[in-house]
Amino acid sequence: MSLHAFVDESEPSAGAYLLAAAVITGDHLDTARTTIDALRLRGQRKLHWHGENDNRRMLGIKTIATLPALHLVVIRAARDEGSERRRRLCLRRLLCELDQAGVGHVVLERRQRSQDQADSQLLSALRTAKLITGGLRMDHAAGTEEPLLWLPDFVAGAAGAARRGNHSYQDELTGLVQILEA
Repeated sequence: MSLHAFVDESEPSAGAYLLAAAVITGDHLDTARTTIDALRLRGQRKLHWHGENDNRRMLGIKTIATLPALHLVVIRAARDEGSERRRRLCLRRLLCELDQAGVGHVVLERRQRSQDQADSQLLSALRTAKLITGGLRMDHAAGTEEPLLWLPDFVAGAAGAARRGNHSYQDELTGLVQILEA
């Protein structure tokens, strides 16, 4: 049984950085893709937490709760650190957790080329330090091309809303999300 993780980020408030991963077995990828893609409105290129109203956010979260996926959210809250440093620390923790869970393939949402290269360099450094011992492979994909990247976007959005006091979205995912600190 191959495990795949789809990863996206959120910066819900000053000083906070969230990196979420949706972990899905290979035999459920197509069903999960079809299910989440069905929520896309006509003319909409992708689902994005910040582009949706409260009702659509809840619909997305309730749909995600029905999928055979588990989710990890790594949070770094440090106002004195830059965004990229917070991301690196979150990604380091997340990759180590995913490797320990037996995930073989990680797909992160594509950003700028230099940022994607920094992600790949971090994975290499973790391998060199023997913090990643499995055959974890990493790729980047555009959010418009991979609907499964919409899952961690919504899960990160729900976690960010909970940090601001709105737990309604996170409550729908009870038992499906593990929150970790970086």
